[in-house]
Amino acid sequence: MGCLALASFLASAADPRAQTGVAQSEPGLFERERLTGDWGGARTRLEDAGVTLGLTATGDVSMNPAGGLQRGRGFSRLLQLGADFDLEKLAGWTGGAIHAGAFFIGGRGLSGKFLGNLMPISNVESDPAERLAELYFMQTLFDGRLSFKIGQIAADGEFATSETAGLFVNSAFGWPGLNGIVLPGGGPAYPVPAPGARIAFKPEASWTLQAGIFGGNPLGRHDRNTDGLSFPLDQGAFAIAEAAYAHDFGEGITGTYKLGGWYNSRRFDDLRIAANGLPLADPDSEADPRRHRGNFALYGVVDQVLWASPDVEATGRSLAAFARVVVAPERDRSHVDVYADAGVTYTGLLPGRRNDVVGIAVAYASVGPSLRQFDRDAIRFSGESGPVRSSEVVIEASYQAQVAPWLKVQPFAQWIVRPGGGEPDPEAPWRRIPDATVLGMRSVAVF
Repeated sequence: MGCLALASFLASAADPRAQTGVAQSEPGLFERERLTGDWGGARTRLEDAGVTLGLTATGDVSMNPAGGLQRGRGFSRLLQLGADFDLEKLAGWTGGAIHAGAFFIGGRGLSGKFLGNLMPISNVESDPAERLAELYFMQTLFDGRLSFKIGQIAADGEFATSETAGLFVNSAFGWPGLNGIVLPGGGPAYPVPAPGARIAFKPEASWTLQAGIFGGNPLGRHDRNTDGLSFPLDQGAFAIAEAAYAHDFGEGITGTYKLGGWYNSRRFDDLRIAANGLPLADPDSEADPRRHRGNFALYGVVDQVLWASPDVEATGRSLAAFARVVVAPERDRSHVDVYADAGVTYTGLLPGRRNDVVGIAVAYASVGPSLRQFDRDAIRFSGESGPVRSSEVVIEASYQAQVAPWLKVQPFAQWIVRPGGGEPDPEAPWRRIPDATVLGMRSVAVF
């Protein structure tokens, strides 16, 4: 009976005919928070009942007029569908909530075929697919000081994050570039969350301590988790922990500082040495590389508001900066052993545009010494000249304009130095892939 009553209530809430009294008029198209508005009041009634529905569409168009493997044009599309259920409102379960989501990924980006880079130019770029996103139960306790999640979870939304870096389009400024390159399947991050659990505790207002454990490879055995429905639990474990401190200096100046680390228990291939101890580039070596148990990394994050105008509430004018460093000490099994990024953003640059944000950032991924030595071995054994990989650098400049509360457009430019860390150009293997220039435009609409 309870389920039937709940279904009946939700149906009536979604039906405009169930309204009583005089309906309030919708805000204008460019004033509303979501493109589709309040559905004649139905959306508000659903949220009051404990059900929040969301749909966000992100689209990137891009081109590389110079450099890379070849010139080309790319388009990446992501539809994010989400539903949140407040169990306290729905069933009287204090502090309980359920989240479910889905990704609808389309298009074909520039990375790979046109650029050959390590760090994809877009954080929504991926192989076309319809995938289950996050699906978890969350419980909060002690007035929100303690919370835990269990289910299918993405670690990139909660660990090693920077709010200031969120402006930028390149994927490395979200889930740090080292994580996405070194971890099996890219780790539990977009577009492949993993089965796991996360716990967070706030001993006081300024501090947050959190830790999570996830499946070691979200793509599963043979990397076949194409729809997110495999829930691989037999692929080792990925554990991550982080301590964060937030401080308010007054007058709009705030800072957040994080230290953390992760460990993955799976076996990793040696990047230079074969199973019989010879260099992989040696014709007498075995085809299989030496195997190692486990890999780990340590990281730090600084997110800082540097300056805020005295009238920041009215003008939005403020200057913020971020910096992150990730180090993987096990260099014989880490394609990238050091990653660092940093950038600055300015909000409210133009009069009357308090929500617009402009910024510039740089990301650096150092190719590990084992891979560098592999390149030297290949040159020595083959007798042919070629580049030795060193690092990839991405510089991005972006301007995000809020056209309406529900719509943002963002022109961006990226300069990719040494794509692939200095990979050989397939058309001229004695030299590295030329540095690439990327121009693009992003749009984000909330429905």
